[in-house]
Parts: sequence; structure tokens; C-alpha cells
Amino acid sequence: MESRWLQRLYEYVKELFSQTWLPSHDHTHHLRVWTLAKKLVTILQLQGYHFSKRKLEQLIIAVFFHDTGLTRTMDASHGIESRELCRKYLTGQSTLSGTSLDKILDAVEKHDDKTYEDPALVAKNTQDNLLTLLAVCDDLDAYGAIGVFRYLEIYVHRGIPLQQIAVKTIENLRKRFQYLIQQYGEMKEFMQEQEKRWQYTVDFYNELDRQCSAHDFHASEGPLKVADLLIKKVIRERIHIAEIASVVEDLSLDEFSRDYFRQLQSELENP
Repeated sequence: MESRWLQRLYEYVKELFSQTWLPSHDHTHHLRVWTLAKKLVTILQLQGYHFSKRKLEQLIIAVFFHDTGLTRTMDASHGIESRELCRKYLTGQSTLSGTSLDKILDAVEKHDDKTYEDPALVAKNTQDNLLTLLAVCDDLDAYGAIGVFRYLEIYVHRGIPLQQIAVKTIENLRKRFQYLIQQYGEMKEFMQEQEKRWQYTVDFYNELDRQCSAHDFHASEGPLKVADLLIKKVIRERIHIAEIASVVEDLSLDEFSRDYFRQLQSELENP
């Protein structure tokens, strides 16, 4: 299944983002989400869940299109645009049934509903549901050092001030983790790993909120320093996050900032 879809989807999404500088959500994000999805599917298979070739095909397509709408709008409703881009791409794909197409398009459109109020998301026993898998694996890429940057970049593009970014991120992270517990809370080892990654991002933004609340906007250390570098180097100067660690390594940085960029590099190299 991967041999048929992975390379062509990756290249197509890469081309879509070629005119949109958004490294937090570009083709590399979609590839990371697919890697996370494969890991979660493997765990579920060991627990007795069956994934047919058709279901895996639906999943890889949904994963690679879920954030493509950000090439058209940075708004939270980008799933609608993602759905349209996916629909156009899949038109004429004779091997996909109408049912498969509808499932893929619905998952793509609804993946970013962080109210988690859609019936398909709140239903019980949906661990292997297409929308649940897509929403959760997208959420998982919002944890850790990568997650720190993902939140920062998208909220900066939406014109949200830095202190509000901290508050909004913490609330959003809380919702994401509550949903993860709801769906996969019984998978103890998996949950322990994800909680550590989630806590890293929460701790970062809690400290950023503390710094902002102290009106320490010119801080030369900690999360404010990291945010300043990410905004200047990645968002404005357009240095990709895959290269940022090597760019800043010769700078005189505090221990917190240096550790962050090391962690970012480690996560990117070991998805």
C-alpha cells in the first residue's frame, strides 16, 4: 500500500506547499503524522484490531491531505479547503469507492475540530475509526519541541500576541490530551510516552506565560529567547526547522534555549 501511495502523496503535498512558507505544517509535518499513524496502527493491531488494505489506504490519503488547506487559508477552518484539495486530487481515482472517498473527505475536513464535539469523535470504541486516528496522530505531532514550534508559527500567522499564544496553547493542549485519554487511555505504555511529550510542551508554554506576565519581553533566556529565535530565523528569514539547530549552535545561548534546539533536532531526526 505504501509503495503505491507514499511517494506520490509526499511529492504532491510538497509541491502544494512550495508557494507557502509554513514549515510547521508542510509536507514534513504530514510525513511525521503518517509515521505516528503507522506506530499507532501497529499497537492497535497487537491488541486485535484489524486494518484492511482499504482502511490503510484511506488513512494515508487522509493524513497527507489534512493540512493542505493551509496553503489557501491560515484559518482554523482550513479543513474545508483541505477537503476540496483532496477531492480534486482523488477525482478519477478509479480504485477508490464512493464510500472510501466520503470517509476520507469527512476525516480531512473535521480533523482540526478541537472541541471534539463531532459525533464521530465522541463516540465510544472508535480507536480504529479513520477520523479518530487522523485527529489523534495530528495531535501527537503537537507535542514535544516540534509542538512548541507548531503552535508558535501558526498562531503568529494568525496575528495572536505572544502572551495570548501561551494561554491559547495551554488550553488547546489540555483538550488534545483529554481526547487522547478518552480514546487510548488504557494503552498504558503508549500513554506514558505521549504524556512526557505533552508535558514538555505544556511546561514550555507555562514558563512563557510566566515570562510574559512579568512583562519580561526582552528576556535573553528561556522560552522568550527560543520564541524570538524561531520567529526571526524560521518565520522571517525562512530557515527550515530541520536546519535551525545548526544555525543557532554558534550563538551565545542560555542552557534552556540550547537544550530546546537540541531536543528539536533530536525529534526531527528520530520521529
